[in-house]
Amino acid sequence: PPPVRSGNNVLDCCLRTRETPIPPRIVQDYQLQLVQDGCNIPAAVFITTKGKRLCAPLHSLWVIRLQEKVDARRVRSMPILSH
Repeated sequence: PPPVRSGNNVLDCCLRTRETPIPPRIVQDYQLQLVQDGCNIPAAVFITTKGKRLCAPLHSLWVIRLQEKVDARRVRSMPILSH
């Protein structure tokens, strides 16, 4: 019989991170990978404009700055809700 799978038990985790800074112009979005989510290492996962996932060390200064840039860009592109 085929193996029984419950939900999404195959996680797409980063196995290592890269220390090389990623150019902000190629980053579209990011998400955080946390150990409590079932992955071995914590990481920031940057999604490029071409859909690639780049893993970066969560607490590096360049990573935090890049997250802030993406967040600022996200806030600017949000539609303003009128009441």
